[in-house]
Amino acid sequence: MGDQVFDLERSWYIGNTCFAIIYGIQLCMFFLSSYFLWLNSKADKSRYIYIAYSATLLLLVTIAMACNLFFGQMMWIEHRDVEGGPVVFFLTNIAAWYNTFGTAADVTADLLSNGLMLYRCYVFYSGPNVWMVYIPALVLLASTAMSITATIQSGLPGGDFFHGITTNFTIPWLVLTITFNIITTGMISLRLFMVSRSMKRALTKERAEVYTSVIAILVESAAPFTLLGIGYLITYVRNAPESLWFADVWGGFLALAPQAIILRVAMGSAWSKQMVGQYTASKPGTAVVFASHTYPSESSGTALQTLDRSKGPFDSRNESTTAISKRSELDQELDP
Repeated sequence: MGDQVFDLERSWYIGNTCFAIIYGIQLCMFFLSSYFLWLNSKADKSRYIYIAYSATLLLLVTIAMACNLFFGQMMWIEHRDVEGGPVVFFLTNIAAWYNTFGTAADVTADLLSNGLMLYRCYVFYSGPNVWMVYIPALVLLASTAMSITATIQSGLPGGDFFHGITTNFTIPWLVLTITFNIITTGMISLRLFMVSRSMKRALTKERAEVYTSVIAILVESAAPFTLLGIGYLITYVRNAPESLWFADVWGGFLALAPQAIILRVAMGSAWSKQMVGQYTASKPGTAVVFASHTYPSESSGTALQTLDRSKGPFDSRNESTTAISKRSELDQELDP
């Protein structure tokens, strides 16, 4: 075997290891988010949707990881002495039912992840700017069609998800789904940068950082997932052995990125339509104008309050007063 063969095997082996680590992180985040969501108000029906969504993602990524590990067992243990070595077994059994099953799970997880990102775009661009959500929605529809076609083709006799049979539908799917992620990441990041200045002027520095810090923007926009997708696309098109590593890690982030957003929702740190509306300026170039006089209070805190009742998540006794006084100052600036 040449070095290229060993590079291919190393890439997939390390990728599977990284996938397992990401799976463990997601498992912890799933239980945390489910716990916090369950502690929220009983009247909030959306918590059941988030828990079911998280459980579905966890199930799909479990199937994908199990299929990858089973394929590795067949390649490196059960059939390690096949003529040509493990790589030949890998290439000749790429259309095996267990590999196709894992591929279908990954593609479905990608669809669910993209659906959540589209909804988050709607949260940030609801109202008069809702028409901007139509652009990523159309890209998502095209990506879904290509993903279904590529998955079906990969399960046919002689099929190959990475190279196709006659036409490779995987490349169009990757281009479309990664383009969708680039668009949504860019839209959400831009919106957060636009609103962050208004929020920092209206809230204390510590509380504003919960929503406007670098980590908050990275999680809300799923930027790491998008960057991994770009890396995967580049290595895939170049037919580099590192593409298998990117495929595994990117496949793990298919579920990890939306799970991180759901965890922020469960902790009361995620942006909502009401917050975006409150912190959107009434006209370009002006300071923020609050849509209502509703401010967070200790009685309407998040599930995190159950861990520390000595101080509410918004520290309402001090911060609400500060926010109201700052609002008065901003209103004076707006009035000529």
